[in-house]
Amino acid sequence: MIYEIIFIIIPIVFFVILLFYWRIKYFFRDPERMVPVGENIVSPADGTVVYIKKIEKNCVPISIKLNRKILLTEILKTDPLFEPFYIVGIFMHPTDVHVNRAPIEGKVKKIVYTRGRNLPMTIMWWRVLLRLKPYESFSTHIITNERNTLLIEGEKMKVYIVQIADLYVKKIECWVNEGSDVAKGERIGRIITGSQVDLILPQNAKILIKEGYKVKAGESVIAEYKPNIC
Repeated sequence: MIYEIIFIIIPIVFFVILLFYWRIKYFFRDPERMVPVGENIVSPADGTVVYIKKIEKNCVPISIKLNRKILLTEILKTDPLFEPFYIVGIFMHPTDVHVNRAPIEGKVKKIVYTRGRNLPMTIMWWRVLLRLKPYESFSTHIITNERNTLLIEGEKMKVYIVQIADLYVKKIECWVNEGSDVAKGERIGRIITGSQVDLILPQNAKILIKEGYKVKAGESVIAEYKPNIC
């Protein structure tokens, strides 16, 4: 009888130790990154690229439910933007590093926090895992969930970073303030547990990644400035 109890307890103890290690040590890891030099835009988050779309007149060609197109303002929760942009969605798995970094060097011009009705990102997690495109189908968290939007203006362009929280997220951490100067690849915040980060950048940039790519914050190059940028 005692051996049967030990046989049951040992796996439970092992699982609890692993869980504590993941939650306390592994999840909060923050490795150094090799920030690439040159005129490029780096990833703001670790994870999988789930969509890359062109935005025209504040309309995002993402159909998350019943073919309803969404507005960029529904993602940013800010004023409408009518210039042409790209939007790059990065899905952060629970096992990814969750520290977010600045895509470019510049000044933080705006920070907008929006409390939302947090929905689980389970559908997107499964679609990414099974490589079912479009990854964003039925993922209404893209517009409903709690988020923090940052606008960073550099010498040659401005970019928006949107930190989107999952249902199970404890909180979104923002480590910069409006008016802060940030270097490319500098740490700007963190989202606890699985989540998503969207990067909005002007179309006068050359996108170098594709949907399905794995990227690392502050290290993977998302796009380059075009030669005729001004």
